[in-house]
Amino acid sequence: MNYSQARRRTFLKTSIAGATLGTLAGCLGELRGGDDDTITIGGLQPYSGPFADFSAAYDPGIEFALQEINDDGGVLDKEVSYESIDTETDPREANTAATRLVEGDGAVALVGPVSSDVGVATANTVEDLEVPLFLHAAGDHQILTTDSRYTFRVGHLPAPTTIQAQAEVVEEEGYDEVAAIIGDYAWGRAVEASIEEFFPVDVQIEVAPFEEDNFNPYLRNLSDDVEFLVGSGHPSGVHAMFSQMLEIGIEPDLFTAGLQEPTASYNAIGDDISRGFAFFHQPDVYAAEYVEVADRFYEETGEYFGSTQALGYVTTHLIAAGIEAADSEDPSEISAAIRDIEHDTLFSTPLEYSDWGELDNQSQIYSEFELEPPEYYPDGDFGLVESFRSEPLEPYNPEEMPID
Repeated sequence: MNYSQARRRTFLKTSIAGATLGTLAGCLGELRGGDDDTITIGGLQPYSGPFADFSAAYDPGIEFALQEINDDGGVLDKEVSYESIDTETDPREANTAATRLVEGDGAVALVGPVSSDVGVATANTVEDLEVPLFLHAAGDHQILTTDSRYTFRVGHLPAPTTIQAQAEVVEEEGYDEVAAIIGDYAWGRAVEASIEEFFPVDVQIEVAPFEEDNFNPYLRNLSDDVEFLVGSGHPSGVHAMFSQMLEIGIEPDLFTAGLQEPTASYNAIGDDISRGFAFFHQPDVYAAEYVEVADRFYEETGEYFGSTQALGYVTTHLIAAGIEAADSEDPSEISAAIRDIEHDTLFSTPLEYSDWGELDNQSQIYSEFELEPPEYYPDGDFGLVESFRSEPLEPYNPEEMPID
């Protein structure tokens, strides 16, 4: 299977995502072939709705990893396939899709939740299905409990861990004027509680509604001398917030966004994004191993291999490593193997997990934008510059730091 064939297959699966589930199951069965020579990974992706940019970036990384895996003989001497359904960022649709992929298509693992609401719902479902689920970007701290055994974070550390990383830079840089704008929902309130727990200075916190797109009233309440502004407490609003911040003359040294898709962020903000906008990620986009993969990706596809594409790539290789370590296609055995794994990948430290599926000993990297493309994507409008990276962080334990 070459890369163009893989992309056509993804297009076919995506284009039928609006069909009824009964029709969808039949279509997926035809696409897969339903034989015993294939191991299936199921995708719960938001191809429509507010997070569609993420799935559009994850899938090329997944398909590129599959090409590598299958060209190298597959896993357990079988080809690995990817069958994905549009969740429409709806928890009910996602739960139905998860069950369909596992029970109808025999998926041994599921990937893709971006929305925290979808992550919470599907994490409960996979505990019943006993099939591992890998979260691309769903970061709610409530997704995992210490009893979780089938859900694993990959791309987005929970709020308490994320804020610990940001507290490090506040302390190291000696920032005194610190502010935050948070969303009035679970993630934002978890960021607020974590700021109060970990930040070494008092922080001015403004609370905005979840769907807010006019942040001027909240920004005007802030000091003009703000040195560090936490925008990552309201991730859906960071593009509007950042542009409006500059318009009214507030220019902190650093503005922390969330786990962003960098191309979408550049397209939303333009060249002004180089004025302190910093997003976080785990893939180490500055490492030689990353650049080597990004070079090959560009040579074969002509496309950008960014931190979001890297999450799809890393997750796919992680699942393959788990199957190999388990020497089994049994999802329960794969989950057990993943909990014991130490997988060296494109992250700055090997992937390791707590018993309940939180990432252990991971550094969170923050990158700003520059207006020069990287060598591995000469067609681009921007490149990334490392702002800071945290020390390896302990996994969030909800029993030790409960947040309502």
